[in-house]
Amino acid sequence: MAGAANDPYLKYAVFCRDTKEEDGGDLSLSGIIDLLELPEPDGSADANDPVLATVDVNLAFCIGGVEPGDHYLFVTLKTPGIPLETPPAQKVEWEDGILFQRWIKTFRIPVQEPGVHSAAILFDGIPVGEASFLVRFKAESNKSETAPESETP
Repeated sequence: MAGAANDPYLKYAVFCRDTKEEDGGDLSLSGIIDLLELPEPDGSADANDPVLATVDVNLAFCIGGVEPGDHYLFVTLKTPGIPLETPPAQKVEWEDGILFQRWIKTFRIPVQEPGVHSAAILFDGIPVGEASFLVRFKAESNKSETAPESETP
């Protein structure tokens, strides 16, 4: 495993609803998203606008194993449907003695179709991993249904 200690690696990556940094630097993630169920589209969507819903999410991730110096972090979303605009790479100054760094990126993801929605994470152009969640449409239950009446003798 010679050389493996200096290769960037992804410790974790997860989509969630909320994050909070506690005293002492502990990071709390809540509302982890692995499956997102949305109401079935009713068919009245605008043909010129393929977006069926927008979802606000946080992507929390941590990278380690990096040499000190200037680097570039790149996160791109991959979703079913029309490709999304790709944000520019972010310059990262990694100081000596840093074992790992964590980031929380907020995204407003346009949902165009059901399927896997993911964020690919690249460090200096090298893919280090990804986070993903599944979007599926769920038919809304008919709330006007009632339980059958009981028979009386």
